[in-house]
Order: sequence, then structure tokens, then C-alpha cells
Amino acid sequence: MSGSHNRAAYFLLVSVCSALTLIMQARGGGHDPQGRTMEFRAIFASYSHPVRDPAASTPNNFWNRDYWAATLTEWGAEGYNAVVWSGPSEFGPAADGADHMLLRLKEFPEARQISEQQNERIINQMKWLFRQAKEHGMKNFLYTHTVWYTLAFAKAHGLDQPMPISETVCKFHNQPYGGRLMPNCCVRNELTRAYTEAVFAEAPQVYQDLDGFYADIGEALPGDRGTWFRDAIAPGLRRSGRKPLMIALQWQVPLEDYEKNIAPKDVYDNTWLGFHAYNSEQITDAKPYPGLVYWAERTGLPTVAAIYPANITQLPFNSPRLAYEIVQEMGQVKNLAGFLTWHFLPPELSSLFNRALAYYAKSGEPYSDAPWLRELEEKYGSREAAGHFLKAYDISSRIIPEFCALVYSGNDVQRRELRVPYTFLNGQMPSSWMTSPVRGGRLVPIPEYAMFAGLHPQRYKDKNGTDPTQPPYFTEVVWGSEGGSIFNVLPAAETAKIRKMGEESFREAELGLTQVKSNRGEAEQCADFMKAYMLLSRYYDIKVSAGVAAGIYSYSGKAEDQKKALELANGAVESYIEAAQFMHEKLDHLGESGFNIRAGQLISNATIGAGISSTVPDVMEDVDRRRNRHRLLQAVRFFKGIRVVNDCCVQEIPHTQFPSPTEEPFDLSDGLFILLRRKFSRLGELLKAN
Repeated sequence: MSGSHNRAAYFLLVSVCSALTLIMQARGGGHDPQGRTMEFRAIFASYSHPVRDPAASTPNNFWNRDYWAATLTEWGAEGYNAVVWSGPSEFGPAADGADHMLLRLKEFPEARQISEQQNERIINQMKWLFRQAKEHGMKNFLYTHTVWYTLAFAKAHGLDQPMPISETVCKFHNQPYGGRLMPNCCVRNELTRAYTEAVFAEAPQVYQDLDGFYADIGEALPGDRGTWFRDAIAPGLRRSGRKPLMIALQWQVPLEDYEKNIAPKDVYDNTWLGFHAYNSEQITDAKPYPGLVYWAERTGLPTVAAIYPANITQLPFNSPRLAYEIVQEMGQVKNLAGFLTWHFLPPELSSLFNRALAYYAKSGEPYSDAPWLRELEEKYGSREAAGHFLKAYDISSRIIPEFCALVYSGNDVQRRELRVPYTFLNGQMPSSWMTSPVRGGRLVPIPEYAMFAGLHPQRYKDKNGTDPTQPPYFTEVVWGSEGGSIFNVLPAAETAKIRKMGEESFREAELGLTQVKSNRGEAEQCADFMKAYMLLSRYYDIKVSAGVAAGIYSYSGKAEDQKKALELANGAVESYIEAAQFMHEKLDHLGESGFNIRAGQLISNATIGAGISSTVPDVMEDVDRRRNRHRLLQAVRFFKGIRVVNDCCVQEIPHTQFPSPTEEPFDLSDGLFILLRRKFSRLGELLKAN
């Protein structure tokens, strides 16, 4: 046959097959194509301290069987098939590091800290929890950290004293870790190796319904963390006699060490890769970060990624559509078997997202608004109201992720909704020169934009090359990303988009309120949350503008740039106060549900000191009193031994990590510009010369 006849026959065959498929689907003999499902769908379950928190009716209480029975039933019905259990009795400041109360510690009785009667009661309750999860179709995993041991064990063997930092003792042994001094960690020797082996051997023997571990190999572990798995953890797993699944987190472990000492089957032949985390310790995008993709492909292990939205802790993160998008993207990653979703919000602020995450990961179905509209319609008594509130949830759930894609930081300890230190804008942190790694380099980092706009304003200031009405009167890729293949998004355009999202989410909530027929109180609360998002997005826009203007002045030295930066900084303070006061007045009463905006949300973790207990009104009063002394940049003088408590300059405190100041304190109103002129003058001269 000729080539044209071959092509004609091929297209005829395709047409016939397509027609047959449509006929079969119409007759019920076929189905719509479905996405990939996720084998592992886990949810993080934290419980209170078994001894220090007595039996109570509060959620998450270790002894509250009614709560756990209802919660586990709900999770199983939603589509989760695994629970990763974590409690302060095993790790954390509330347990002085680790109490290991879930174990009898037969091999090391000197490590016991409670009576045998207490120990058995706790073990029986944990067995009940595991059994309840199993009855609802979920496997059980313990979240563990190494190297930790009980304080009694440390005292018995002289490990509770300060020690020189070395390859066998890490810094956390001698200084606060997680907010408290906990010396029962971070010492690596044969004794602690044997203790670790015994812990991993005993747990599967005590708990027949324990399926494995979701284990941080050792954030607080000195030396080569990979060899610790080979020498301490793997022998315990083998000795348990049950071959439990080990989902071994790569956190703080170099890939080469992981491949050599953790991944090989001759080390332990039931290991999966745990990757922390999908978008690092935040959510910025539905797509996974490249690190996850690279590790999953490189190790070849079944992989579990943590969904860890720690950048959203006070406002609803409740978009089922975003959950679906994440599931779809996970399905594209080779070797990705599933996820572990963490909670940073009360359930009612993220229920739709969490349910959708499990639902679409289990079913593989295409997205539809229908099930979520039905749920909201049942609550508010109106299909129209449900539609508006669902749109509000979808838009608002993307506001903070969009902001964090621009104002980037992969960790979970410094940036929060209202806590956006200028150090994230001014180039003094390496991450401030980055943006979300899945945006293809389209977002221009704030300090990069400020530098080029300040040095070469005619070419770079307010220009991304898409406007043919300005010189040179044609479109060109000014910033050169991908060699000129894409046009970049400038910081001002991104924050304008975020501000519009805030306005749209609040508008949808207001429209929803006009249609509500039942549960009006909950609807008004939702509208308050959306207004908080609107105010927050406005603050982000002004705050970034102030940081950009200050950066531009640091390179240009022009008086008009200085004036603009100061005006915008004053506007940022006003916007900051407006958002904080509204959130405190309208939302703080929800503290019984776990929602509580206090000074800790407004002030940098690195500098709060004793001020963490301050209330929002206290902070706002202090800000107002010092209105004319605000600082544009937080921590701009950190290398001089001074840290500013928050971005509005509530007060200044010495920081013991750095030497005392050697110069006169800068005037708080314009010291930033003096400093930046000094700091970057030489760099600016070099750049101008070249």
C-alpha cells in the first residue's frame, strides 16, 4: 500500500475505535479514564502526653477513646489507609526529649521512668489505638527520631552532662532543642547504638498491629547519619522478627550516604524512602519540588512524600480542587507511592482539603465540584451560597502559597501569616534570592530585582519586556530566563495578583452570606476569615513594595527612592496593624478550636525571647507608641549583635549568638539606608564599573 493509503487506514481505525469507545461508555460498558491512585495514603496523628495529660474529653488526648474512635472511623471512611502516630512521650520538649513510655525497655531497665503499672496501662491503650485503626482499614506507623534516649538512661550512664562538640556529640546536647534544654540526646557511642537497636527491636514485638516506622534518621544525630541506620536501626528491625516496613526520611542525610547505607537491600530489605517534604516545609505549588522527583528517581525506592503546609497555621486551607491538583501531580512522579499529610490547623479549617486529598488519591476520579457543593449546601441550606463559599475557599487557599512562592523559605520556623521579617526580602538570607523552584525561574527574586532596578532603572525598573509601547517599542525578554524563552514575573505583579485574590475571596464570601439559609454564624465566621485573607494580601503587597523600594535605594542612593521606601514602610506598618487587630478581634475567640493569634505569630521566632506570651493588643500598643521609630528591615544589624524583635520595631534586644555592637546604634528611621549604602557600596561600584 502507498503511504497515503497507510495513513488513511490508520485514521479510519482510530476513528472506529473512538466511536466504539463512546458507544460503550454510553451503554455503560466503559468508563471515563481515571488518574493514577496512590497506594499509601497516610495522615499524621499526634496524641497528648500519657502521664502529664490525664484522661480528659479534649481532642487528641491519649486516653480519650470516644475522640479516637470517631476520628479513626472518619479517616478510614475518607480513604486514608495509614496512620503515622506521634506523641510527646516519644519525642519533644513536653517529654524532656523522649520518655519511651510505649515500651517496657527490657534490655535497658535503667531507662524506665514510670512504674510497671503505668507502663502496662499505656501499652494497653496504644494497642487499643492501633487495633481501632486496623479495624477501619488503616496500617499503623510510629513517628520516631534518633538519637534519643530517656533522661533516666542518660543520668545512669553519665550522658546528661555538657560535652565537647565532636563527631559523636552534636550541639543540641548542650543547648535548647525544640525550646528546651534536653541533654538526653545527640550522643553517639556504642551504648546509645545498642539502646537504639533495642528500641526498634522491641516495638514490633510489643505491638502486633504496628506495621512499621516513619523515621527521621537523625536530625539531632552527629556524624554520618547513614551509618547510624546501618549500624543501629537496621539490626533492631531485623531482630524484631517481624520485618516491619521502614519509611526512612532523608531529612539532613546526603543522597550519596542514603544510597550507600540506607537504600541497599543488604542493609535492610523492607525500606521505603520518606521525603520531607513535597514543597519543603510549606505549600507553594501543586507540583512537587525537583528534589523529591530527583530522590525518588535516583534511589528507585517506593517513596512517601510529606504534605506539610506549615506556612498556613491560622487561616483556612480548604480547597478540594487544590488537593486534587496535588494528587494529579503526585501521579506523575516515578516511584512515588503516596503521601503523609500533616495538620497545622483545627480540622474545621482544612476538612475539605484533607478529605479531597484522600478521596482522589484512592479513587483516581477526575475533579468535580459536586460532592463539595453538596456538603456546603447541606450546611448553609443553599446551593448558591455553597458555590460562593467553595470559590472563596479555593481562591483563599492559594494566597499564602503564592506569596511564599515569591517570598521564599523552605523551613517552617520563621515565616507565618503575619510574621514576614524583612530579612526574607533584603538578600541577607540565601533563600531570599530564591523563589519557588517549580515556577521555572519566572518569578524574579526580590533582592535580584532591587539590585538591577536600582543600578539600571531605565532597562529593568518596572519592566519585564512585555510592553511594546515603551522603548525599545517591541517585546523582549529583559531578564533572560531560560535564555529568553519566557517572560518573567516581577515582584509587584505577583503581589498585585495576590492582592486581587484576597479581594475576590472576600467578595465571594460576602455574596455567599446573602444566600445563606442555615448556620449563619458559621457563614459569618467564614466571611471573617476571608476578610482576614483580604487584609493579609493587602499587607503582603505593601510590605514587599517597601522591601523592594529599600533595596532599590541601597543601590541608587537617590533621595526620591529613600522617600518612597520610607512612605511604603509606614504604609506597611499601618496595614500590619489593621490586619492583626482585625484577626485578634474577630478570630481569636475561636481559640477553643485551636485558633489563637498571639504575639508568636507576629514576632520572629529567632528573637521573641520572653515576649512570646504577649497578646496582640500588647504588641499593637507598643507598635503604636513607637510609631516613628519603626525599622524597615528586621535583623538588618544582626552581625552587630542587635536583633529587632519584629518588623515594626517593638523593641531591640541583644542576641547572645553574636558579639556586642562595636558602633553607635543607627537612627531607627533611616539607619537601614545608611547600612545598606555601606554594605553594598563596594558591590555597586563593581557592578557599575562592569
